[in-house]
Amino acid sequence: MSLKVVGPDNDERAAVDKLADIADAIFGRATKLDGIHLTRRDEAAEQIISETRDECFQGCIEVWKVILEMLPSASLTQLRRRELEVDGHKVVSRCHHRLGSFKEAQASITKAIDLGYAEGYISLGAILLDRKDFKGAESAFRTAIAKNAQAMRAHAGLGELFFALGRVALKDDPTHAEYFKKAEEHFVVAGKERFAETYERAMDLFETIGWRERAMEFGERAIKHYNEHRAHYADRLRNIDTRLRKLAGEERHDRLLNGVGRRLGDILSGGEREAKK
Repeated sequence: MSLKVVGPDNDERAAVDKLADIADAIFGRATKLDGIHLTRRDEAAEQIISETRDECFQGCIEVWKVILEMLPSASLTQLRRRELEVDGHKVVSRCHHRLGSFKEAQASITKAIDLGYAEGYISLGAILLDRKDFKGAESAFRTAIAKNAQAMRAHAGLGELFFALGRVALKDDPTHAEYFKKAEEHFVVAGKERFAETYERAMDLFETIGWRERAMEFGERAIKHYNEHRAHYADRLRNIDTRLRKLAGEERHDRLLNGVGRRLGDILSGGEREAKK
């Protein structure tokens, strides 16, 4: 069913822009709900959050469907029409991906890529990785690197990919360590531009397979980068400090904080301290 929406002055262009704003607001609410982590286990609350989040993602998809139907006849410049078309397919893909509809997500991001959205190869790689299409995912991430489209995120994607391959091979393939080493290499590259979240993710992953030394190294990299942007990353600093203290032990943890020249309490409060002699 095609739905036509017009503004008070029969201005379809204004209506399209208003609908795009609505879609952005719905998507923003969905992503906020997606990022909620309860401090205590509450199944009823978790279910409400999950259902509301999914309804928002689905609602965003429906609004963008209306917008995309309107675009061919809307009084828009060619550039604006193309921008909205790319945005629509990109956001619809993200919504489908979060809903676990990987086939639909892939179809939508492919449309955005066909319209010239090179960064879409990052999303395509992530979708294919979730679909266990490892060859396709690797091709997508490497295409992003070749096009210099968010290359650091593409390397992070390759890190996730090779780690996944290592986990698949872990039980019966002696080459699993090679996959983990490749994962490590790409995580390091991804973090070169202060992509500290990638270091923290690598810490998580290597800790799960018992590579404690690698996990600690990535944790140390993450905390150093977070320290450089401590005003923005106070919560992450607090979280990773607790985890790293447990993982590395008090002595190594103290040496790390001495290396960055600040105690965690000072980092979070903004106070300075001199490094231990």
